[in-house]
Amino acid sequence: MLIRRDNSRKSRGFTLTEAAIVLGIVGLILGAIWVAAGAVYNNQRIATTSTQILQMVNGIRSLYAASTTVDIGDISLNLAKAGAVPKDMVLLNSSNVPVGVRDIWDGDVTITGVNSGENFSVAFEDVPQEACANLLVRLTGQGRDTGFISAGAASQILLSGKSGITVTEAVASCAGATNTLTFIFKLRS
Repeated sequence: MLIRRDNSRKSRGFTLTEAAIVLGIVGLILGAIWVAAGAVYNNQRIATTSTQILQMVNGIRSLYAASTTVDIGDISLNLAKAGAVPKDMVLLNSSNVPVGVRDIWDGDVTITGVNSGENFSVAFEDVPQEACANLLVRLTGQGRDTGFISAGAASQILLSGKSGITVTEAVASCAGATNTLTFIFKLRS
């Protein structure tokens, strides 16, 4: 006796529900990758800016090693022409002549003499809030430059004689969506 099965329902692939579930999972995975890549990119920008600040400080000190003071006023362009500013920060015109100094967020960088030229400040404009707070904590903590005096966002200068800026202080100082971040250093460390 032969038993015959009725195979009237044939397998035709995924149902619409199964396809929607698969697409939803793929979307979640891509979203997680996108967020992680953004965080890595932001951390890279902060690390680059941190390195650029230290390069500028060393370049300025080397340039003014024989001098006892730094010129008062905006000397950013002169320092860029003299090579005291990292090349990737220098804005060039069509003739490859420096016309300004820019940070990684495309804001102006201003370097000025402070306190009769015994100190100098480096100010970064248009720094996003999260990066501003992160830079304040990173550059003012342990292992900071020995000639570092103070830092802050906008008009709120922090860290005069303290061991470092806390995360809470940095977040409070960097209250705007974009901030002007200022660091003050001694000419002689």
